[in-house]
Amino acid sequence: MNLGLSPMLVTCIALVVLAGCGTRPPVKSFLGASYPKVSYKEVQPRSTPLRLHLAVEFQRNGEPFPKGDVPLKDYANRILVNSRVITPVEEGGEGEIRIVLNNIADPETVAVETAHSGLPLWMLGKTITDTYEMSVFVTARGKSASRTGIKHAVHTAIGNMAVPEAVETFHHKQAFARVLEQMLLQALKDMQRSGDLNAAAAHTQHPQT
Repeated sequence: MNLGLSPMLVTCIALVVLAGCGTRPPVKSFLGASYPKVSYKEVQPRSTPLRLHLAVEFQRNGEPFPKGDVPLKDYANRILVNSRVITPVEEGGEGEIRIVLNNIADPETVAVETAHSGLPLWMLGKTITDTYEMSVFVTARGKSASRTGIKHAVHTAIGNMAVPEAVETFHHKQAFARVLEQMLLQALKDMQRSGDLNAAAAHTQHPQT
């Protein structure tokens, strides 16, 4: 029975159980190949990054999930600083950037499939998929820019699952940071390309006196 746990959490539980039994199945994560890959080089840094208050909301299947707010804010803060477009600040900022991230959980979990098969996880193999949808809102001095419906996915292969050699894999503990980085960079890139973010930024550089 699915108890409402996220695929990532179920994955961790399964790994702990297997480790206790002396079994360590191979585990590796990789990003969804159907989504474009974005690098920091594709985002135009600002000579003076926007100083904005960072607000976040983590959701699970469209419902607020406060436990996810802390890691979301920590990772988003780091990504924004590295982008050199926005510097998150707690006080004295020029506006706000708000990030809403919705985790659409895979209805099939490791626990469910393993229980139904009766086979050990390392023999069975399983790929867990975490799908995400992001909305980003930037407000500065009465001007705003936003991007909604930004989607991505991260897959975690456990046990006897083959991953093509051409696919870049990484430790499952890096999965959330990797997928968040791609989505946030995509949002910044899109807002810069359309000129929306630059328009909002221009009003922060030339305030009315």
